[in-house]
Amino acid sequence: MRLSRRTGSATVHPTTPTATPRRQSPKITVGLGVALLALAGPTLVTPAVAAQQRVAAVPAGDYCGTTESFYGGGQYTYAAVQVCLRFGSGGNQVIVNNHNVQYYFGSSWYYATSGYPAKWNASGSVSIGGQSGNYATPNPVKQGSASGAASGGSPAALNACGTYNVTMTFHQNGPYWTGGDYDIDSGQRSYPIDVPC
Repeated sequence: MRLSRRTGSATVHPTTPTATPRRQSPKITVGLGVALLALAGPTLVTPAVAAQQRVAAVPAGDYCGTTESFYGGGQYTYAAVQVCLRFGSGGNQVIVNNHNVQYYFGSSWYYATSGYPAKWNASGSVSIGGQSGNYATPNPVKQGSASGAASGGSPAALNACGTYNVTMTFHQNGPYWTGGDYDIDSGQRSYPIDVPC
């Protein structure tokens, strides 16, 4: 089917009818309707369907911020912490990884154990494109080994590809040194995390 526009005098206003309208044949009307639907198809997607398409477009996996090293008071405790955004079939969520958890005693560093665990928590926000939400790990996460992780939940803003701004405040008590003077307090940190389409 060939579509062409009507040519005419430039002096005729587009809203001024030039003749009495007449009824078009049903075949032409149906053909034009199908052509318009085909051209407008991508724009007729509802917002809910568009949101589902964005979610489906994010490849499953973990997308993480920079790993940061934190020491407690007096540098007797240590942890390497990283916040990640996890996308997958089980739902999108914030994950906080706590690696290399150690304490200093005598003249050596020792990893956390079940006898000398670290107790920690992390919280913050996730934002992208004007949407934001909060997350928090359990308080406390009890970690009796060098490495561990905890979920911070599934903020509603975690639903599309793009660059997220993720904040995190991390606090850890122990291992071994449990007096408050030895705690790790990161203060609020900010991380840009890119999630590809």
